[in-house]
Amino acid sequence: MLKNYLTTILRQIKNNKVFSFINIFGLSLGMAACLVIFQYVNFHNSFDSFHGNADRIFRIESEAYKNGESLGQSINAPSMMGKTLKEQSTLVSETVRFFDYNYANNSIIYNDNGNKVNFEQPGVYVTDKGLFEMFDFNFIAGNSSRLDEPQTAVLTLKASKKYFDDPEKAIGSTFTLSGNNGAHQYELVGILEDLPSNSHIQFELLLSYPSIEHYTGSKNSWTSNNMITYLMAEDPAKSGEILDQINELHEENSKEAYAAAGFTIDYYLQPLSNIHLESGASFGFDGSVKSQTIWVLSLIAVVILVIAWINYMNLSLVRTMERLKEMGVRKCMGSSMKQITQLFILEALVMNLIAFGLAILLTQFAEKYLINVTGLPIDALLDMQILGLLIVLIAAGTILIGLYPYAILKSINIVNILVGQRGKVGGVKLRKALVLVQFMITFILISGTLTVYNQINYMREADLGIDIENILVIKSPPGDVGAENRQDVQRFSTLKTELLKYSGITQITNAGEIPGEAVSWGTNLRLKNESPENSTYSGLVSMDLDFPQFFGIDKIAGRELREGDSPWYKGETVINQKLAENLGFPNPEDALGAELEGFYGPVPLKVVGVVENHHHTSLHDDYQPLAYILSSWTEFYFIKIRIDENANVTKGEQLDKMVASVRAEWNNIFTDYQMDYFFLDHAFDEQYKEDIRFGKIFTGFSTLAILIACLGLFGLTSFTIQQRTKEIGIRKVLGASMRNLMTLLSRDYMTLVGIACILSIPASYWIMTRWLENYTFSIQLGWWFIVLPILFIVGLALLSISSKVVSTVKTNPVDSLRTE
Repeated sequence: MLKNYLTTILRQIKNNKVFSFINIFGLSLGMAACLVIFQYVNFHNSFDSFHGNADRIFRIESEAYKNGESLGQSINAPSMMGKTLKEQSTLVSETVRFFDYNYANNSIIYNDNGNKVNFEQPGVYVTDKGLFEMFDFNFIAGNSSRLDEPQTAVLTLKASKKYFDDPEKAIGSTFTLSGNNGAHQYELVGILEDLPSNSHIQFELLLSYPSIEHYTGSKNSWTSNNMITYLMAEDPAKSGEILDQINELHEENSKEAYAAAGFTIDYYLQPLSNIHLESGASFGFDGSVKSQTIWVLSLIAVVILVIAWINYMNLSLVRTMERLKEMGVRKCMGSSMKQITQLFILEALVMNLIAFGLAILLTQFAEKYLINVTGLPIDALLDMQILGLLIVLIAAGTILIGLYPYAILKSINIVNILVGQRGKVGGVKLRKALVLVQFMITFILISGTLTVYNQINYMREADLGIDIENILVIKSPPGDVGAENRQDVQRFSTLKTELLKYSGITQITNAGEIPGEAVSWGTNLRLKNESPENSTYSGLVSMDLDFPQFFGIDKIAGRELREGDSPWYKGETVINQKLAENLGFPNPEDALGAELEGFYGPVPLKVVGVVENHHHTSLHDDYQPLAYILSSWTEFYFIKIRIDENANVTKGEQLDKMVASVRAEWNNIFTDYQMDYFFLDHAFDEQYKEDIRFGKIFTGFSTLAILIACLGLFGLTSFTIQQRTKEIGIRKVLGASMRNLMTLLSRDYMTLVGIACILSIPASYWIMTRWLENYTFSIQLGWWFIVLPILFIVGLALLSISSKVVSTVKTNPVDSLRTE
């Protein structure tokens, strides 16, 4: 019996190549899309799950308020909070603190038998020894037993390869960590396996916590929130009680100090498993993805698979109608409806399995592209857990779509079939309803794609208020700001002099901050003699004298900073319009001469100028209040390159030529340091990496869903034409034109498409309006939001329908009437 069924199924596939191809191809596209999206969703849902204690680990987070208004969420806590919890709470078994030391422009200098090795070192954090009791990060060599001693360090394998060939032999070696806070010797006590890609905690170098005294005076502070703090609960069910203890410690040790400055702090605990997707806090470890993105993509995956199944059902129905006599004969020869149903289910299974195999091949074939678009690691693209889930869905879909022809056949009189009378075929309303749903979804996907594209394009093309084009950025070598003889400052001056001799270089400056990254230095400023509770937070941009002019930051009041100004001894500073407003000066002119307390210098800051706001970070964020401070704290050198639009070479070739010239001068002056460079516009664009990735995934798979929906419409059109072949022939004989027949055959479906568009507009508008609320600066939904999707859908529908209608109408009516 099974052999007979399989023979029949394979014969049907062979004899109906076009319909079989459309069925299998549509299903395979749906399955491949589902496979990739489910992998993406599963990967991001798996973050931090590899830790054995994952369910017991929480991060202390907080939200600050001033005058009842939220100032944003933070993942930082006072250094004493973690220490005190561990010492006093019986509900907490371990705490771990991270101090982010990446602001200090770090380089590692290692002397390998007289061969000096020097590399910039990112990913530097100070931490507690308990890190390795709480988290499952594995050592390749050495251990953490001495990480509670001063001047000890741990490297990851990737970082260690820059300095050492053999990890085992590297243990016990000493190296110098040089930065803007000076140079200090460290002993290497351990090398870790490279951190898993699905870990939200990412670092390359860990320094022991007792070493922190070199870098901050807040080692035992209750009011300096600069520690990322994790705790491990004895019983995670008692996290509420632990939070009560945290609030009690805050009440006892820091609440009064914050209240005096006008701030209130609310603490909460974020479970480790939720951090990657649900933490709304800024700063900290990078790479988070919004949970809304995961839900949207999950929904698209389900929609694509459902549309593919619907199309299979509708396309299979076309073939079922052609096989009615075969089914009638089978029943007359003794086949039961159960056996006929088994045949349809087996046929659906074979088609699904072929489509499943093709989906895997498509995924493998496009592996490099998919990895680039989704950002998934290679080993995550074909996860067995997801393949298993897809197989379950295929089994369920096979049964569902296999029973659909059975329901149709059961409503038809077999005797009438055998004498040539098909009668009324059921399921018409259902099929039309499915088409309506498909094109409602299609409208939403098209309008969503347009909105996502326009929002991302708006953010990338918006006027930032600063010029970031054709700017070469070089990471500056470390320079000890406490040293009397600053070689790095002298070398930069020499570099600047030499480079400005080139006609292709127009300006050079340096700073401790860079557009595209949040300003890491800041303080609470208030007008002189004002109460601390009236203070407002401001970022502090340490910079060279010509930084504002270099970036084209326009002055709107007062003057610019000039030679002789000093924020440390005389107090001169320039602030932006946002800070002026926060200080109570809606008119920038009124802020001139204002004296601001709360800075780190011995005298108040004096406002000598106000500049326009600019987007220092992406358009996800509002304008940040900023004060510009003349300082020798430097992390970046900025070089503006002139592009000759009339040159015979491309812009890229001109940039490459200037980079080569800069590198030559660099190697002559900074002989001990490699030139680590990038272009500012590219770096700024990196802030939109996840938005661009979401846009590509959304657009790509929305296109697949639309394609599959069009295949379904083609199938239903084919079925309709098949049912009305004789009618078409008669109408042609009676003189009906091509236009008349096109209108007749497409009217019903075009009406459904029109209704789908009208019904979809409110839902689509609501969905995309909610999505745009995630952005501080967003586009306005205009006429294009409604008109373009309608035109696109109508065009696709007409194309899908007309491709079949035209071929049928061109058929000789004699051929359609000469039957039976």
